[in-house]
Amino acid sequence: MPKKSQEFGVYPWFPGYGYAAIHPANRREFEILEPHNKVFEKVSELNGWYLLRYADEEFKVRPDFYAPIAPLPFTFGEFVRSAQQPRGTMAQITDIIWNVSEDAAYYGLRVGKQPLDGLYKQSQLMPA
Repeated sequence: MPKKSQEFGVYPWFPGYGYAAIHPANRREFEILEPHNKVFEKVSELNGWYLLRYADEEFKVRPDFYAPIAPLPFTFGEFVRSAQQPRGTMAQITDIIWNVSEDAAYYGLRVGKQPLDGLYKQSQLMPA
């Protein structure tokens, strides 16, 4: 099972804000990710940069837009099952999306290499 992150947060950045807050080596990939509604794991801090992880990618950013959120029960790569079918198929977490109006995370899943349609609330999932 993947190591649980010590801290989760959001980084609601848009290209219109400029690129000074994003490390030059990560600018293109970060823009393609469209980070404004994603939940990141904060991996470390070094020399004024935060190292944030989203799925299998890591990005160096300035702390300017970073906002921590409450700890989450699941993280990237972790396997879960439907809370309605505890003996059902296992799925892997591939995305974590933040819903601002609900102040809650939603999870994108896949079974094998096949992504599942839709996003799932924490209450719909349980550890595998």
